[in-house]
Amino acid sequence: MLRSSLIAALMVGAWALTPAAHANPSVPACTSLGAAVDAFGQKTLSKGAPGLVVAVDAPGRTPVITAFGLADLEARAPMQPQSVFKIASLTKQFTAAAVLALAETGRVDLDRPVADYLPDQSFAGQITVRQLLIQTAGLADYAETLARDGTKSVRRTPDQMAAVIAELKPLQTFRPGEAWTYSNSNYVLLGLLIEKVTGASYGDFLHTRILERAGMTASAVDRMEDIVPMRVRGYSRAGRSPLQLRNADWIDPSVPGAAGSMRATASDLLAWSRALFEGRIVSRQSLELMTSPGRLSDGRTTREGMPQAWREGLQADYAMGLFRSASPLGARLWHTGDIDGFSVWMARYPEKDMTLVVLMNADFLDLDTASLEAAVAAEGCAPG
Repeated sequence: MLRSSLIAALMVGAWALTPAAHANPSVPACTSLGAAVDAFGQKTLSKGAPGLVVAVDAPGRTPVITAFGLADLEARAPMQPQSVFKIASLTKQFTAAAVLALAETGRVDLDRPVADYLPDQSFAGQITVRQLLIQTAGLADYAETLARDGTKSVRRTPDQMAAVIAELKPLQTFRPGEAWTYSNSNYVLLGLLIEKVTGASYGDFLHTRILERAGMTASAVDRMEDIVPMRVRGYSRAGRSPLQLRNADWIDPSVPGAAGSMRATASDLLAWSRALFEGRIVSRQSLELMTSPGRLSDGRTTREGMPQAWREGLQADYAMGLFRSASPLGARLWHTGDIDGFSVWMARYPEKDMTLVVLMNADFLDLDTASLEAAVAAEGCAPG
């Protein structure tokens, strides 16, 4: 299931943001992108990761995409630069872009109640589309409930997922707009909204309106029955040692849905980043909206509405499907993704026109992306 608990999410975020890690003396001065990527990859393998792919796209350079370790332990299949991973909550930025694309054509009004588009979901009340996008709707997260009751492997339609959300107790953790909390329920409802507005499945609309425009030829909303060349197998820890592994639990892609059901390659994610920030997916105005801090009803940014542990650990605002924070490379627009067997991370640095991607087929290690970021930011790795 999506690792949605406060502790798990905060640990991942904290690793990506801790200022002390930027000056980690164990990170050598970088003389090339390749050296920075190799050092990070080998260090991650040494901690017990079966395999990973690391990608860096910087202006004026050929993108660096490097694979480490194994994609399948049983087949002893090596990881490849074009290996296909579940990308979990990185999916949210694609869902956000899809909703903004609909808003540009007038098919969705961000400030209308969700219930106007989903009349069968009376629990949506006066929650607006915008509040779902910026995670200020106050809806409880269904992810932990399905993980506890053992039904995460059961295929469900988007309407059935909405019914799961409606049965949560408590359903509402605060009144819409008053605070911020990370909830996969918000984005599952956005996926259902996309389907009701367009008449197409979430996967089909994403493919034709978003993925094709970005040139993402190896990516899709995942399905259990799909045969996917170079698909990576995900792993969980079987014992206390990170070297004792087992195949990760199966989670049907319909369960994370628009909150986390995509699969992708590192090169496709780089292509997505370029397309999005070059204005080929949504307008510049929509992109600005997507990447700016969300606002609570009283005008404060989303960071001010976070639980204290999140606010202090992340040092970030939430925009639409993306966190926004500071970094050694300037503003960082980023998100993590955690699902059974996989941990992933992607960051865009608009001031440097740079994108970093890390995809790992393990769910028991925190990605020390701060060390990668610090190495890339070192002299010789990033444009001035």
